[in-house]
Amino acid sequence: MQISKQVLIDVSEDASNSTGVKTDGLLLSGIVFPTGMVGANVTFDFSFDGTAWKDVVETDNTEVTYVVSADNVVRVDPSGWAFASSGFLRVTSDGTETTDKAIQLIFKSS
Repeated sequence: MQISKQVLIDVSEDASNSTGVKTDGLLLSGIVFPTGMVGANVTFDFSFDGTAWKDVVETDNTEVTYVVSADNVVRVDPSGWAFASSGFLRVTSDGTETTDKAIQLIFKSS
């Protein structure tokens, strides 16, 4: 049985990090960015406990980065996120947002 959830996370005004979201054993599979995002790209942080955050990097040590595409669903290959299915994720914008922004994360079971 396929299980999914959608979560709205907030990047507050004058900030670049979102609130963290518990993955509940699910894999990140999509992102919906709001219109008016200041940042053009986002990166991710992972935490086992929701307090101690680590950058999510590729095997070449570059940060996992997605281009912001306002009001579209950006597809994420969930197989690459298997490590993060038991912890917390947060999104970091490469720009400081001028107003609160709600980013929708879409998760699914493997």
